[in-house]
Amino acid sequence: MCMNRLHYRSINLVFFFLLTATASAQVNKISGIITDADSGEPIPFANVFFASTSIGISSDIEGKFVLQNFPNGKYDFTVAYVGYEPFQQAFEFNGSEFRLTIKLKTEEVKLREVIIKADTNGWAQNFDTFKRNFLGETQNSSKCTILNPRDIHLYFDRQARVLVAHASKPIVIENKALGYTIQWYLQKFELNYAEGTLQIFGFPSFQHLTPKGNAEAKRWTRERERAYYGSVTHFIRSLGKESLTEEKFRVRKFYRVPNLKRPSDEFLNQKINYFRNRAMNGEKILIGKTDSLRYYMELRNEPKLADSVATEDLKLKEIMTNTSEVNYVGMLKVDFLGEREEVNYAKSQGRTTIKQQTSVMHFLVPGLKIYENGYYQNAYDVFFEWYWAWSEKISDMLPYDYSPTIK
Repeated sequence: MCMNRLHYRSINLVFFFLLTATASAQVNKISGIITDADSGEPIPFANVFFASTSIGISSDIEGKFVLQNFPNGKYDFTVAYVGYEPFQQAFEFNGSEFRLTIKLKTEEVKLREVIIKADTNGWAQNFDTFKRNFLGETQNSSKCTILNPRDIHLYFDRQARVLVAHASKPIVIENKALGYTIQWYLQKFELNYAEGTLQIFGFPSFQHLTPKGNAEAKRWTRERERAYYGSVTHFIRSLGKESLTEEKFRVRKFYRVPNLKRPSDEFLNQKINYFRNRAMNGEKILIGKTDSLRYYMELRNEPKLADSVATEDLKLKEIMTNTSEVNYVGMLKVDFLGEREEVNYAKSQGRTTIKQQTSVMHFLVPGLKIYENGYYQNAYDVFFEWYWAWSEKISDMLPYDYSPTIK
């Protein structure tokens, strides 16, 4: 299963917290204190943020923090501090207030297998592969820089054909295309060539870069809008607002059916063995103008399943139970008609013509919860193919609290 969506998953933690909630009609607020689980001493200057947003702050000298006046939605509230295991908990806000007391546990020092086996000789080549798959290959990726590359430990298993990465510190990315510094707390990176899958798990924190002037500020505004429109976040928000057509999305059912042009493996293997033996005896038999052995070998390379798409657009009620829950199971073909796909993507697919952005979205189970800021849960129940699988990488990632200029 290919999970190109960048997921946010909390790791196993040992923590204690007291939680009280009060409702407010106007203000979203979360506050509290962070202490050491063993000593009870406050932890000053811990990073407190909502993952995948620019909403964050540091705890004060007494370990206290307050976040407030942010948009409604669901967020992964996160506390991270060097030497401690991170705390992460999802909260839904709709004029809500939460008060937390968090006790962080000291992180155990473990030499993980990936660090022990890290390829030092092949690091540069492995890092180039990691960077290409982590940052992406969109036009924005060339303007992204990983500022602490040597904090990333890489290992390529040649026998299994798997590249894995580990970072004991957050990976710091400077994105000069969109105007952000991103701290990415990596939990898993696995590129499996044998299975054709890429899994990236972690949680990012965004900070705004300061533009050098009005020209750069306007360019960032323009590029953020370009990255947003047609993105997964844009699509999820459009579902919740029941505005797919207005937002220029076209959604149809998508299937993979047996490829009628491809005979069975048993038949093909018999033909290949037969003509291979004839070829070894110096014989050459043609089918039309094509060598028979080559003809059947090429036929065996054809996919067993063929793509099939419904002609009729799906109605929203066929996808959604209500404005906050997707009840569809299966595959959807999603076309964004408001913008043509990137030239880089067309080249990566071996195409010369530029078409609309087309993606396939897999819903593995019913009941996917969606929220007005674009958050969806459980992220593991969804994965993508085609354009979104290629484009939804760090270089084009926007925080959940981003909203485009209303036109």
